[in-house]
Amino acid sequence: MANTNYVRKDINNQTVNPQPTYTTVTHDDEGWVGVQTYRDYNGNYQARNHDNTTRTPGTYQARNHDNTPRTPSAYQRHDVNNNPIVG
Repeated sequence: MANTNYVRKDINNQTVNPQPTYTTVTHDDEGWVGVQTYRDYNGNYQARNHDNTTRTPGTYQARNHDNTPRTPSAYQRHDVNNNPIVG
C-alpha cells in the first residue's frame, strides 16, 4: 500500500486522536506492475460556506472571464510551441 503508514501528528509531534477517516481503495493492475492499494482520506470531508455553515457541494460549472456560464471545449493537446497536436 502506498500511504498506509500515515499518522497525523500535532505541533509537538504527538499522535493526535482521532486520526483522519479513510477508506481503502484498490485499483486493478492495468499499466502497473501489481494491484495499487491506497488510503483515501476524504471520508469525513464536509463542504463549507464562507460563514462556516455546511453546504452540499455543487457540480462543476465552467465560467467565462465575466463569470457567465460556458460549455467547456474538448481537450486539445499542444506542443512546446503551443501548436495543436493532431492525429
